[in-house]
Amino acid sequence: MHIFFKLPRPMDRPIESQFAILPILYRQPAGPAGRLNSAHPKAYVTTLYHNVALCDHCMDRIKGVWFRCVYCAKDLCDVCENLNPHAHDRTHFFYVFKAPVDMQIFRIVAELDNLEGSLPVLKYPVYYS
Repeated sequence: MHIFFKLPRPMDRPIESQFAILPILYRQPAGPAGRLNSAHPKAYVTTLYHNVALCDHCMDRIKGVWFRCVYCAKDLCDVCENLNPHAHDRTHFFYVFKAPVDMQIFRIVAELDNLEGSLPVLKYPVYYS
């Protein structure tokens, strides 16, 4: 099971790691349960509901695709991310959840209980400007 990055343009520095950048966070694989609808392969995300993830822009629970910044604790729903994709820091990018997330593991990885905030998932920039 893998998680996607949304990279808005070619990177200035490649993403490199000897180890997995994130642990397995999905409770089930991304994609539709059962048979894929080839006419609408992304239709399954319309039924996806992240009941504990809140969009930092519209303040609603995230339904569908969940975007989380790799560098800061910014969470966006797919509607808000598409409204103004350049509103967030140009040197940042998002990882994209397309399946239910195991929130117990995510809470640890994202350091949600850290009063000083989450640490970046990547410790180096891939965009310089």
